[in-house]
Amino acid sequence: MGSTRDEPTVAVVGSYNVGLTMQVPEFPGPGETVIGEGFGEGPGGKGSNQAIAAARLEADSRFVGRLGDDRYGDDAVDLLEREGIDTSGVGRSADAHTGVGFVIVDDDGENEITVAPGANDALSGDDVRARAAAIRSADVLLVQLEIGDEPVRAAVEIAAEAGTTVVCNPAPARELPGSILERVDYLTPNEHEARTLAGLEGGDGKEEEVTDDETVARALLELGSETVVLTRGGAGALLVTADGVERVPTPEVDVVDTTGAGDSFNGALAVALAEGFEDHEAVRFACAAGALAVTEAEVVPGLPERRAVDRLVDETW
Repeated sequence: MGSTRDEPTVAVVGSYNVGLTMQVPEFPGPGETVIGEGFGEGPGGKGSNQAIAAARLEADSRFVGRLGDDRYGDDAVDLLEREGIDTSGVGRSADAHTGVGFVIVDDDGENEITVAPGANDALSGDDVRARAAAIRSADVLLVQLEIGDEPVRAAVEIAAEAGTTVVCNPAPARELPGSILERVDYLTPNEHEARTLAGLEGGDGKEEEVTDDETVARALLELGSETVVLTRGGAGALLVTADGVERVPTPEVDVVDTTGAGDSFNGALAVALAEGFEDHEAVRFACAAGALAVTEAEVVPGLPERRAVDRLVDETW
């Protein structure tokens, strides 16, 4: 579905979390205190990240989510508005804190993460339906799974009824009901998420029966989505439909931090589809955006601008 507007429009329904990160020499054991070597605080959450990614790629980006009525929520609104994102779909909860993630990183670069979803868990289907106009008038709806099934289902139902293209990034991975999957046009799991969504991981032995990505992606097609775009990190992506499989490589770049690659990829895919790109062109554009994101430290600072993505696409293909 190509955009009929001067500016492609992407509606993002999802999460916002603030990340609190501490560097430690080694992880503490039970009851142990370890002195940290550094501390950082920064914005995150897949929904917010992907809305920012879309805005930096020159889309009319709209964010629907829920924040706490606290300092972190104020910071989130300030950030989104500075990025040019429509925040009229953002609700505030007086009885729930803004989502928070605690990240501990050791000297080997390994991490341990705990997340307190807070207001993200308070986002309801009714909240989404109250903001249906933002979805109906968009070219593309982009959803993830850091919110509950109810608001995801409400969002995709609104989009399907309006003819808005639906992109679902099933992260973090969990199995989804058919009532959601059958309304998804583009499903964008990574390799692990694809297997979880297809029910091919879980200790029942089935994970040994299906090992290659192409077979897993085809299994996901049978669950209802029209197109599966399976991301494979540095190996690029598989574009899988009933008509066949296309392998799209990722441009070679110097890797600094891979954390934001998926969010950059999904925001870019949504923008490209909103602009009417053919599927293979949209996946190339998304691969370029994902590649650029890993060349910078931290997620939001690494989300690329449009000119950089266009340049990398031209240089690669």
